[in-house]
This record gives sequence, C-alpha cells and structure tokens, in this order.
Amino acid sequence: MRTRMGQVRRLNWRIVVGLIVSGVSLYIAVQNLQPAEVWQAFRQAHYLWIAPAVTLYLFALVARTARWQALLSSERHIPLRELLPTMAMGRGANNIYPFRTGEIVRVLLLRQRNGVPVAAGLASILVERVFDGLTMISFLILAAIIGGIPDYLRYVVWLAVAVFGAALALVYALVLWPAPVQRLAEWLIARLTPQRFRPRLRDIAGRFIHGFASIRSVLTLTLVLVFSIAVWTAETFSYRLLMNSFGFGVDLHHLLLMSGAANLATALPSGPGNLGTFDAPAILVLTRVGVVENTAISYQTLLHAVLWCTETFAGLWFMSRTGIGKLDLERTLAEVRSPTSEVRGPKSEV
Repeated sequence: MRTRMGQVRRLNWRIVVGLIVSGVSLYIAVQNLQPAEVWQAFRQAHYLWIAPAVTLYLFALVARTARWQALLSSERHIPLRELLPTMAMGRGANNIYPFRTGEIVRVLLLRQRNGVPVAAGLASILVERVFDGLTMISFLILAAIIGGIPDYLRYVVWLAVAVFGAALALVYALVLWPAPVQRLAEWLIARLTPQRFRPRLRDIAGRFIHGFASIRSVLTLTLVLVFSIAVWTAETFSYRLLMNSFGFGVDLHHLLLMSGAANLATALPSGPGNLGTFDAPAILVLTRVGVVENTAISYQTLLHAVLWCTETFAGLWFMSRTGIGKLDLERTLAEVRSPTSEVRGPKSEV
C-alpha cells in the first residue's frame, strides 16, 4: 500500500511540474493576446495549406520509422509496415499523456508485437533523442552561419550544445566501451545506493548497456543521421507551408531559428503534446522578425493543432487497424507505472 501511495505521489508531482511548465510557457506565449484580432486572423486564413503541410508531416513520420528500423536492425529486422503502427501509436500517446509517456508505450508495444527486448528499445529511443537534439543544434548553427544568432537565443543555444554534447558523449561511451561503462555503473551503485536496491539496479544498468550492442555500427549511425536530417527538414518545411494560411512567410534563417528553438524547448517537462513549450519559442522568434503578435499566436495555434491531430488520429487509426484497443493501451500504461516494471529504471534517460 505504501509503495502504491508513493508511486501515486511521484506521478502526481510529475504531472504538476509538467502542467506548471506548460502554464508558464503558455502565459509567456499569449500574455498580449487580443481575442478579436486572433479571431479575425482565423476567419481570413486559407486552410487549403493544411493538406500539403500534413502530407509533409506524414512523410516525416515515415522517415522517423525508417530511422527506428535502422536502429533496431542489428537486434531484429522489422518491416517498415509493421513498425509504423507502433511508432504512430507511441507518438499519439505522447499527445494524450504527460512526460513523453508515449515513448515508453512505444518500447512496450515493440516488445509485445515484435519481441524486441525492452533494453534495446530504450537504447534506440535514447539515441533518437540525442540525434534529434543534435539536428536541431545543427539547424541553429546553420542559421548562425546564414544570419547570426539573436542575443535572446544565444544562451539557449550554448546550453543545448552542452547538454546534447554530453548526451552524445554518453552514447558513444555506451556504444564503444560498454564493459568499462558497466564497471563504472556497478562501482557507483555499490557506493551510492542502499544494499537492498543494488541487485535490481545492477540488473537494470546491465540490460540498458547491453541494449546498445545493437547499434555498434558506423553504417547504422550514418543512416540514423541521414534520417534525422530528413525528419526535421520535412517537419520544418511543413511549418513554412502552413504560414501561407495566414499570408506571411519567413526566410530560411528565421525558419531554422524558429524550428530549432521550438523543438529544443520540448525537451523540458510539460503537459501532454508539449503544450506551451513548443509554442512560446516559436511565437517569440516570429514576433522578433516582424510578424504581428496576434497573427503569430493564430498561426502557432493552428500549427500545434494540425500536428496534434495528425499524430493523434494516425495513432488511433493504427490502433483500429492492428486490433489494439483502449484496454490494451491502458494495460501497457499500467505496466509503465508498475514498481516492478523493467522500464522504470532507465525511464528518465529517454
């Protein structure tokens, strides 16, 4: 009973923190909102641009799946058509549940549907996150080469470089030197944790490190890099297409700034669907380049709604096609929350 209560308290704190971050971000994004002007912008918008934007975004979803397939190829070859539903359902769950729970749902569905060990699934998602961050940083570096980084983003860029640079170093260490890393992990566990937790923590660390055995390939990591660039190029230009709905556009320099800042901010804890954390940086960049603030708010609201609906409905559609119902998803989520779940240990790493 105490374990259950402690689990609920931890979950509640995570939800509260995410909602606070989302609330503060939303306040920053819309503090000067003029409802009449926003409504007018929506009335005058050209919604036909949604179709090509969604098409490009769906291409990005397929490219994400191809990247995941490459990461898992040494563990097990899974046809793209089998992996795509799992990817879509996981990303759809991210839009409904907080703290990117959909990523863990994706790992568990991968185990249930394809028999891939949880450790390998978790390792693949950690590598995905690192390459996503590095791709966004490369977008910001390219923006700096084209037209410079504004002062209001400079410190954010340096922080992101430090964080994702450290994460990349960790991934390389796990891939290239697994035995020394495991010895270091066991040494830390032996000195920093109570005796009763050590066997469980050693088991978690060992399985997680072993999960990186499937990606010790230069070809695999090259494919991951290529697909990461394809994913984020497609997503970024889907943002640009939707700007046409409101009759404005930005040059490549500011488009890269907007995409890089908005997507890096989604690494922060937030409510479901990156509410607020994705929006505030995008609106800030757009208003700094001369877009009327209420037009920027209208655009970002439509963009977020289109992305949310595309991913969520794709996930629901694949649920119906694969026969995975709401009850199955709830059982998977219950496994995520279980104190004995094998994904609870390294969950914070994804």
